[in-house]
Amino acid sequence: MLIYGTQHNANELDIGPCNQLYRHAKYSPERPALVYEGQTYTYREFTTEVRKWAAHFEQAGVNQGDRVGYIGLNSRSFLFAMFGAWWVGATFMPFNFRLSAPETAKLFLLGTPHTVVVEGSHLAKAKNVFGIERHHVVVVDDDPAAPVDEVVPLYWSATSSFEELDTSMVMRPRAVTMEDLALLLFTSGTTGLPKGAELTFGNLWWNSINVDSMVDTRPGDYSLATAPLFHVGALNSFAIRSFFRGNTLVVHRKFDPEITLRDMVTYKIASVFLVPAQLAAMEKAPSFESSDLSTLRAVICAGAPVPPAIIRRFADKGVSVQQAWGLTETSPFATYLPPEMTQAKLGSCGIPMPHTQVRLMNPDTGVEVKDPHVTGEMWVKGPNVAVGYWNNPEMTQKAYTAGWFRSGDIGYMDEDGYFYIVDRLKDMIISGGENVYPAEVERILAENDTFARCAVVGIPDEKWGERIVAVIEHTGEIDFTVQDIRDHCARHLARYKLPSKVVVVDEIPRNAGGKVDKILLRQGVREGTIGEVIP
Repeated sequence: MLIYGTQHNANELDIGPCNQLYRHAKYSPERPALVYEGQTYTYREFTTEVRKWAAHFEQAGVNQGDRVGYIGLNSRSFLFAMFGAWWVGATFMPFNFRLSAPETAKLFLLGTPHTVVVEGSHLAKAKNVFGIERHHVVVVDDDPAAPVDEVVPLYWSATSSFEELDTSMVMRPRAVTMEDLALLLFTSGTTGLPKGAELTFGNLWWNSINVDSMVDTRPGDYSLATAPLFHVGALNSFAIRSFFRGNTLVVHRKFDPEITLRDMVTYKIASVFLVPAQLAAMEKAPSFESSDLSTLRAVICAGAPVPPAIIRRFADKGVSVQQAWGLTETSPFATYLPPEMTQAKLGSCGIPMPHTQVRLMNPDTGVEVKDPHVTGEMWVKGPNVAVGYWNNPEMTQKAYTAGWFRSGDIGYMDEDGYFYIVDRLKDMIISGGENVYPAEVERILAENDTFARCAVVGIPDEKWGERIVAVIEHTGEIDFTVQDIRDHCARHLARYKLPSKVVVVDEIPRNAGGKVDKILLRQGVREGTIGEVIP
């Protein structure tokens, strides 16, 4: 018998971040919510801006379930657009701002957003992708840190006009459930073709429960967002959670090691998500030794293994670099290494999150691997795992088996149950925290008729984690340079996907099945025992 209230279905509860935002604006209006480019927004001010964006979306005909896209760097507008979309029940769909116009157009056609918000500095790309009349585009023209570099088309909207909007119709956010779609984040498959991971509000909520259960985050904390927010790692580790809890988020448009260290000291940052390349840059920065980082309690690093030497350097300053593992599809964390185990379990990505299951499966036999130090593919199951891929039932079926998500990462477990990543079943390269799929680069290289065949692999790099190497099968006179190859690829691919090294071979090694032997190829390129490196 219920004494104090009426029993409710969990799906009827509003677990959306906007509901909490509304609450903070009501009960803690003067608490700082956001620090951006030296300007601080209280929760009252931040929520007022979000309502303006929501009023525009409502006026433009954005309905519940529609997608709202965003192209731009980390900024206040990114957050206003995201919360404004959620306020009216829409799905937020941030684009990787580093992508070329053709790549962006491909994602636009797949995600079909109702509205796209574009920073002024990305206007030229937007014109190439969307045309000047056909789509509802909003240009951010009131951010001094992102000046408009071209004339705004007559048919497009501008954020400077939002000041005149009537927000009386959007005073309360639309309620959302566990099943409602919050984020549509596009990543690539083994073929390099984009696929949209569908992350629900329930996925975001359960990831936050996982994080708060294991990570030392506290009310009143200041968190720093310096990694790109279009990645789920930076977005859903601390950024969204910061507003949910009523804490303060400091936003950097892009990463600069000196500025990052300065703000960590100035704002007494407690939590931050970083990728290994950022940690390495900070450790080499001139002000690293003199910076007081004693307030940092939660430094989560993911995207690639962190070199032990860097972990030790930060440990010498009293900072425990806490490695985690996950993917976009796990929103993002599936495992986490607690700070007290950082030194004892160097190289480990930790243990499963409290409400997440992780197991190892033999990729050939499909049998679960239970013995310590025996490798297998890491499978993940839990309420934080994406429900599938946008309009792609075939890829969803391949990636999910009886509710388990097949990560494509190969790892093992030690005697204490701690996981370690050793390789990828897929050929994905992680360079500077960005995923690069060899098949995508190989398709562009194949359009060059200068050579016969090609393959792309990643090799370890101290600065970027991995660097991209193009291996070209060519038997004639070499009449091209690395820059020629990069220029060819740059017409179709983002800069971070361009090969930084080119090796020419007489014949690309293949296995018994006739497929390119990527394992042998990577080893040969890494050791310098295969082919000729061209300048």
